[in-house]
Order: sequence, then structure tokens, then C-alpha cells
Amino acid sequence: MLVQRYFYSRKTLVDEALKSYIVEPKEGPTDLYKAMNDAVFPGGKRLRPLLLFSTYEMLREKKNLASIKPLLPAAVALEMVHCASLIHDDLPCIDDSNQRRGKPTLHKKFGEATAILAGDALLTKAFEVLTDLSDKEKAVRCISILAKAVSSRGMIGGQTVDILASKKNVRINVIRYIHMKKTGSLLQAAMDIACVLFGAEENLMITLGNYALNIGLAYQIIDDILDDVGAFDMLGKEPFEDSKNCKATYPSLIGIEKSKKQAKKLLDDSYKMIKNMKKNDILVEFIDTIRERLP
Repeated sequence: MLVQRYFYSRKTLVDEALKSYIVEPKEGPTDLYKAMNDAVFPGGKRLRPLLLFSTYEMLREKKNLASIKPLLPAAVALEMVHCASLIHDDLPCIDDSNQRRGKPTLHKKFGEATAILAGDALLTKAFEVLTDLSDKEKAVRCISILAKAVSSRGMIGGQTVDILASKKNVRINVIRYIHMKKTGSLLQAAMDIACVLFGAEENLMITLGNYALNIGLAYQIIDDILDDVGAFDMLGKEPFEDSKNCKATYPSLIGIEKSKKQAKKLLDDSYKMIKNMKKNDILVEFIDTIRERLP
């Protein structure tokens, strides 16, 4: 119950901050802002902002809403980038998805051109928002972290390899690379930004970054499994999309049972990385929540 209250209170903070940043202008392309709002609200789990907050509060060894309010620009930026990536992933030229979070995808509602531009607008807005961090030296470091996470070395690079690998026979290390970049990069950025804003030492940042990459890979493997078994309620989107798009996945290469074992091992390893850290209960909860998604 306390954990649920923790997540709810911080998710509410993020939602309020997002509303304050995505405001329809008195003059300008109102359809674009409507599309941006539709992509962001009602949101999903706000996993990346919550990971940022919980990491920062763990490092401070104190949970306090007032102390994380200065982090809101970073939290908002992470969520904007995530939502932008979902818009682009769903496009007909990539995954050609009809539903996202239980409702029509953005290109189905607003048209493909507006959807592309809404994703671009959210992506660029994220970097503008980061400049609102009060410590400008740290803001520059956070911008650098997020840019790298989104770049051809991160999320976009992973998406590119994902597209190129479709309809091809690929090895498991290629699928691992795709998941680590597409999903893991932004989770790692959340941890890295929390460490920068706190002032954590480099070794601790590396450990927490590896924790993020592990849970990201585990999450995506479980997503592959859920897609394979047709678990619409858990996915919030149409199942069987990977097979429809002829994409290689963990289950298609090594089977469902071995995929489950791999996901469990990644989560176990994630726990070992943080088990001796003080006030780590929320990071442990992230692991348990992902584990509970296993069918």
C-alpha cells in the first residue's frame, strides 16, 4: 500500500508538470498540440520518471516530495522522449500498430504526417525542458546524457537495427542489442541523470546504469513473450505484432521457457547489484513488478 501511494504521488507530480509544458498556444498549429496531448495523456506507468525519482531518493536516503520537485524538468523530458518513440514505433512504415494503451494509435486518429510531427515536437521539447534545471552545469550534462541515449548509439540506433533485422535470420545477440538500445538506453539515462543531479560517484553510476539495462532487457523479453502468447491486457496494444512484422524475438529463437529463464536471471542479477544499497525498496519493487508480468 505504501509503495502504491509512493508511485501514485510521484506519477501525479509528473502528470501535472507535463500539462504545464504541453500548453496549446493562442496562435499556431492547434492540431499538433492536440496530438501531442493525446500521445502523453492518459499516460502509461511513467516508468522512466519514477525510476529517476526513486534512484535520486535512494541516494539521498530519504523519500520526500519537495526534494524531487527540482527534478521535474528531467522527469518530463524523459517521458516526452518515451512518448515520442512510441508514436514513431507505431507508424505504418515501422510497426504499423493500430492500438496503443488501449486506444487508437496517433496516426490512426490524426493522420500519419501529424503523428510524425507530434513525435518530433515532443522529442525537441524534451531538450528545451531540460534547460529549466536550476543548476545549469548539471543541466548541460543531463542534455548530453539524454542526447546520447536517444541517438544513433542508443534508442534510434536500436530501432534502426530492429527495422533492418526484420524478415532476416538473426542471432540472439542482435535481438539483445536491439532491446538494450531501444528500451535500455532511456532507462539507463534516467539512472544516469539521477546520479548527476545527486552528485554520485562514477562507480555507483555505472552499477545503477547496469541495473537499468538489465531490467530494460528483462522487460522487453517479457514483452516478447506476452506478444507471443497474445496477452492483450498486459501489453496494452495488439498482440502478435512481432510475427506479423516478421521480427525475430527471444521466444522465436530460443523458445518461451528459455526466454522466461533468461528474464528471471536478468532480474536476479539486477537485485544483486542493489541488494546492499540503503533505502533500495523502490528499486526492488521495480524488479518485482517486472517479474509479475511473466505469464
